[in-house]
Amino acid sequence: MAKTRNLTQETCLKIQILSQEGYSCCQIARKCRCSPSAVGYTLQKYRQTNSLEDRPRSGRPRVSSARNDRILNRMCRENRRMTSQELQHQWSNQTGVQCSTRTVRGRLLDHGLRFYKVVKKPLINERQRLTRRRWAQAHKNWTARNWNKYFMITFEIV
Repeated sequence: MAKTRNLTQETCLKIQILSQEGYSCCQIARKCRCSPSAVGYTLQKYRQTNSLEDRPRSGRPRVSSARNDRILNRMCRENRRMTSQELQHQWSNQTGVQCSTRTVRGRLLDHGLRFYKVVKKPLINERQRLTRRRWAQAHKNWTARNWNKYFMITFEIV
């Protein structure tokens, strides 16, 4: 577990500049809207490494590269009805990435693609389709005034 939340590069740079200008940790924390301990850890990291970059962390390395993730994203956008299992199979065939379906779902979440269930709704038959079309043809030239009248009548009945 990290000691502090990850600060943005801009915030870290601002902390370092304010520190060089002689501000205290508490003053910097107020100006940067973070905790004094986050300021202290950022300055300590800068003194030790002379860099504001995050140090490499332990843990399992990612199975896929950023390029492979973009390929997966594109595959999902091309066919939104594919399951994660189908995506995983196709992705591994195309890029050689061996991973689980949970990894596929995680990569898609990273790109902002969420899982949605398809809403089941009854199909309309030919008669309903024709009725809808006739209604639309009859009302296609209506003005806003006609629509206002229509909705006023409709809401008064209800």
